Amino acid sequence: MEKEKIIGICVAKMQDDTRQKQVRTICMNAARRNYQVMVFNVFQQLDNMNNFSQGEARILDTVPMDKLSVLVLFAESFLNMKIVNSLVARARRRNLPVICIDRRVEGCYNVLFAYEESFERLVRHIVEYHGCRRINFMAGMENNEFSDARVRIFQKVLQENGLAFEEERLAYGEFWEAPARACCEKWVAMWKEGRQEMPEAIMCANDMMALAVDAVLKNHGICVPDDILLTGFDGMALEKYCSPRLTTACDDIEMIGKEIFCIIDSYFAEKKEKPYDIMIPFRTKCSESCGCEEVQLCNQNEQIMFWYGKSAEMKTHFADIFLMMTDLTDGYSAVDMAWQLERYRDMIAADYLMVFMNQTFYRDTDLPADNCGCGSMLLLSQIWDGEYSVPLQQIPPKGEYNILEKLIKEVGQILVLPLHWQEEVYGFLAVSYQDADKDLSAFYEFVLAYEQVLGTIRRQSQLHKMYITDMLTQLYNRSGFYGRVRKRIKELKDVEKMIFLASIDMDGLKYINDTYGHPEGDYAIKGVAGCLKESVEGRNGICARFGGDEYIVVMIEEKKDADLSFYENYEKHLHGILEQFVKENRRPYMIGVSMGLVYRKLNDMSDIDRLMKEADDMMYCQKSEHHQSRASQEGQI
Repeated sequence: MEKEKIIGICVAKMQDDTRQKQVRTICMNAARRNYQVMVFNVFQQLDNMNNFSQGEARILDTVPMDKLSVLVLFAESFLNMKIVNSLVARARRRNLPVICIDRRVEGCYNVLFAYEESFERLVRHIVEYHGCRRINFMAGMENNEFSDARVRIFQKVLQENGLAFEEERLAYGEFWEAPARACCEKWVAMWKEGRQEMPEAIMCANDMMALAVDAVLKNHGICVPDDILLTGFDGMALEKYCSPRLTTACDDIEMIGKEIFCIIDSYFAEKKEKPYDIMIPFRTKCSESCGCEEVQLCNQNEQIMFWYGKSAEMKTHFADIFLMMTDLTDGYSAVDMAWQLERYRDMIAADYLMVFMNQTFYRDTDLPADNCGCGSMLLLSQIWDGEYSVPLQQIPPKGEYNILEKLIKEVGQILVLPLHWQEEVYGFLAVSYQDADKDLSAFYEFVLAYEQVLGTIRRQSQLHKMYITDMLTQLYNRSGFYGRVRKRIKELKDVEKMIFLASIDMDGLKYINDTYGHPEGDYAIKGVAGCLKESVEGRNGICARFGGDEYIVVMIEEKKDADLSFYENYEKHLHGILEQFVKENRRPYMIGVSMGLVYRKLNDMSDIDRLMKEADDMMYCQKSEHHQSRASQEGQI
């Protein structure tokens, strides 16, 4: 990656319409200049940190400041200044310029919105242009800086025009539909009961509350704008589907992109400038709800069909989501789940995607990560130019973003999302931004469902591992042994096979337990288990403990690959490993084993028990000889 060409964006709730448009304009401007973009998104605000949001926030810890040239931080979107300050501090340690949007942060370029100036123009429009004298005001939340600022502006304009501010005409709709409806219902009740004269206008601190007020007024036969003028603020997308269209104000998307890239272009041109603030004005849109434009009856049938179609799409989408979750969680294998995910390519709707899993996930599943060191990751799934694959590629610590270099060079802009189960982080997903931007809300729902699948698979894999694993030694138990042997035979079903089978019994365990205690006996049992695993390391060996001091080692290989020399010398090989273990661990006792070995042509699973019986007989014969030898030595003493 070329450092001078990469813009990093950190944002929360990018699926919200306004924020999505703001990110989109940055990406469009970047594409025109051949700058690459990495967007790191969390799907929820981080003001109330619960287990889920803690898991979401961890993706921000992975932002590769050393790969970036500029960090664009949607500071207000997080509603968590601790996280914002942490990102800024990390960027500064790399001398990385930071552009903060919608929140002033010391030492950063700050792109701010002229909310107060724009809202004042809207209030003056109602008071001075339309001449309204009785105005009700729907604020947001009490003690919220944005809401309180708009209340102060409202009071200021009233005072400058010789109008008294009436406390009873102020309500707090909390910026949401339901509280705004409740407040408006109280106002209507007061008007009908004669406790308050009906206002000439209602001004709302945002569009959502204004649309809720309009709905309540309609239900009571009060017409906007004929009976009451109505305004909102912030220019939400839903407004364009309503009748009458709202008088409101919205941000200037084009200017946002222009000003941000004035900063970025200057930085890349090596102009030495101290960080400064830029104020982006809101555009006032005087429309039908204040009477400035004649109300045009919308084509209701067309809108009904549009939203009906959207509703049908969402029903199908949610049905597909539940089908995917049910299908992918029918088992415990993460490898099988990764391959089955290909069935839901249409739901992913991406031509480029990578799924990276960390140690928290892969160590508890059947993913082939035995050689992965601490901090390593694994590339689980990939879609490249529309082709789906399961690479299962091991990635060294901090190497995952080197892998992403290939993706970002191919597509130019990528979106990086966390994968987690509550606070447990499993890894991350990287997708072409152009793919995700088609329908970010639907993609968000897919990611949430996929996270549930990952969490369920991990839990089921843990349970399965307990079912097939001997807890003391971490070898297979009897059930796990038969399952693994059956799978290995299936892997080699179309070729001639050889089996090497060793029945092994530890010598002198009772003596160790009686003399040194059961904890020391457990240590010896685990020591033998470790030596057995070492003895067949790298050879597809299957090691199991059948209980007590009984073990079995099996190798099933294609006949042409069978190593007869290894089979013949296995007993000597294992004794050497055991002697080294005793020497290195300085135990006050010897650890020995008796064993019986067989190696034969293998036909199918029905041969296993017969061969085990043959090896057992040989092992018991050797064990008897060892017992007689020890007894003879003790008699001589």
